[in-house]
Amino acid sequence: MYLHIGNDMVVPYREIIAILDLETAGRSAATREFLELLNSKARKDPGAGEIKSCIVTEKEIYYSTISSGTLMKRANMALAMPD
Repeated sequence: MYLHIGNDMVVPYREIIAILDLETAGRSAATREFLELLNSKARKDPGAGEIKSCIVTEKEIYYSTISSGTLMKRANMALAMPD
């Protein structure tokens, strides 16, 4: 199954390590340092709009204009469905 993260991009659920809210993630020094490291390695362009979340996967780092709360709701709904 895949998670739609906006701008016609999807990410396989099994590869997702973390979904971060960029508005609140920078409050912790450790998270801020992690995000700075991610910024140097990010490969995906979120397109137009305000970047609200960061999706860390095994292979890539994605930025999304969709809020982390909405992405988590989508993930939880899809994972709750029977195969």
